[in-house]
Amino acid sequence: MGYFIITDSNWAKLRNEILSLAETCHKSFGEQSRHTDWLHNGDVCRLLNISKRTLQHYRDTGVLPFAQIGHKCYYKREDVELLLQTKSEKTKTDKLKSTNK
Repeated sequence: MGYFIITDSNWAKLRNEILSLAETCHKSFGEQSRHTDWLHNGDVCRLLNISKRTLQHYRDTGVLPFAQIGHKCYYKREDVELLLQTKSEKTKTDKLKSTNK
């Protein structure tokens, strides 16, 4: 490992630049900013209890938004949770309809 020796004035400049960058990031993203969790195909299949082919159908029909990098697809956790909630509510509604017949 190598060592660098810097002067006090260069250290002060570097420190000020880092603090300025941190302030810019804070202004841009703020305290309220949340990092989005991204899930892979396998994670989504397990959470929704669906097959890879069903997940492909969801992508093709726009049921579940996704981002693709190279050959991999990624899904926002919020989108998957929303679909799961919608799927659960639909199941409950279907059960109520069948019981009322």
